[in-house]
Formats: sequence, structure tokens, C-alpha cells
Amino acid sequence: MENNRDAGPGRKFLEGIIVSAAIMVMFMLLQIMVSIVGIEAAMLAYMTRGGNNIQYVESALMDILSEPGYLTTLMVVATLVSTVFSVPAYWIIWGRKKTAQDKQYFREKVLRLKPFAMIIIASCGLYYLAILIAAVIAVVSPETMNYYNEMMDTALGGSQMLAMLAAVILAPVNEECIMRGLILKNLQRFFTTPVVVIIQAVLFGIFHANCVQGLYVLPVGAALGYVAVKTRSVMPSIFMHLFYNMLSFVVIFLPEFCQTGIFAISAVVVSAAAVWFMGSTERERI
Repeated sequence: MENNRDAGPGRKFLEGIIVSAAIMVMFMLLQIMVSIVGIEAAMLAYMTRGGNNIQYVESALMDILSEPGYLTTLMVVATLVSTVFSVPAYWIIWGRKKTAQDKQYFREKVLRLKPFAMIIIASCGLYYLAILIAAVIAVVSPETMNYYNEMMDTALGGSQMLAMLAAVILAPVNEECIMRGLILKNLQRFFTTPVVVIIQAVLFGIFHANCVQGLYVLPVGAALGYVAVKTRSVMPSIFMHLFYNMLSFVVIFLPEFCQTGIFAISAVVVSAAAVWFMGSTERERI
């Protein structure tokens, strides 16, 4: 097989992007298919109780799509099914190929207090940066933000425990195995690290399938990609993603001042300064 790094730049770019996009689309379609099957199953249950005339079917469909409890459950099931495929796929293709040097690097330079402290601090800064980006979107296009808020309220408005299971556990594991596992590792065959980080961040935004999340997760995706590259593992990025998502369930219990724009800007600046300072004192490490 021809060495990818010896191929022309145009061919390298196309091959790297096409393969990565195909991986992303495959898992997006898997979750869509599971969701469609779930909606059809609910429709069938409705029809067995009330008939199959067109008016009743349309009414049943609207009831299903506006029922937060069912949609939250459906989201958990779709994410779980995707996780069942993404975790073994990453392990078989890339995870089990870690060298002894990679494992030693992980033990000696990643499994330490400072790297995880940096990850936690960076997650806080990224969370508030996402809030600021969302606030800008709300000013520029209030209709877009209103639609997004309604969509999220419907998707996560059911069981709080199920919503947390999906957002805090399943989504980080699934998305990191796909984006920072399968896709990032594939991109590393074709591109330099900065290009890899940028491309996978853009794909991460597209993976969320809505423009609001697609925009505010760009810096998050870039940071997660950088962490995965530097640590040579998806485990730290899973932890970072998990902590980042968990903040959305924690921040609502903080004082009202912690949800203001001034606090968000301060959190971003302080977090960035802290991570930079901690990294500058130990440049040979993470």
C-alpha cells in the first residue's frame, strides 16, 4: 500500500477528510436509525389502541415528538447503541495497538495530579466560553437560540437521571471513541497535529447536527483533540468531556452571580491563565 505521507497534498486531504467524514456519518446514521425504529415502535403502539386513520396517526406522531420523557429515553437508547459499536471499533482498530512506550508515557506523564488538574480547570473555562458563544448567537439570531432551547428542553426534559446518564456518561464515551479515537487517529495518518486538531474539531461540531452546538463546541473539540494527541490516549479526553458535560447539571445550583456574563468572562480568563502557567512550568510534560 502506498505510504499516505508520500501521496500528493490534494489526494492526502481528500482521503483523510472522506474517510473521517464517512466514519462520522456512519455513527450519525446509526443513531438516527435507532431513533426512527423507536418512534415507529411508539407509533405502532398508538395505532393498536386508536386505529390507523391519517388524522390519528398524525396526532400520535405529534404526541410522541413532543413527549420529553419518551424522547429522553430514546436519546439514551440511541447513544447506548452507538457506544456499543464505537468502543469496540476504536479498541480493535487503534486502542489495542498501543506500544509499550505509549503505556509507559501514560503512566509516568499522564496519570499525575497536575495534568488532571489542568484538564478540570480547562473544562471550566471551556464551559463558560461556550456560554459566551451561545450568548452571542442569542443576540445575533434570537430565533435560532429559541429553537435550540426548545429542542434541548424536549430532548432532556424527561427523567433527570436518564438525561445525566446520556450527557455525562454515554455521550462522552461514545463521542470520544468516535471523534478522538477513530477519526483523530485516522487524520493523524494524513495531516500534521495542528491540522488534525482543527479538522476533528469541525467534524465534532457537525456531529452535533445543529448550528448552536456546532459553533460553541468548536473550541471544546479542539481542546479535546489536543489533549488526546498530547496524552496519546482517549481516556483523558473522555474524563475532560465527562466533566465538561457535568458542569451543565452543576452550575444551576451555584449562586446567581456565577451565571452572569462578567463571571463567565472572568472564568475563561482565569482558567486560560492557570492552564498556561501550569503548562509553562513543566513544558516537557503535558
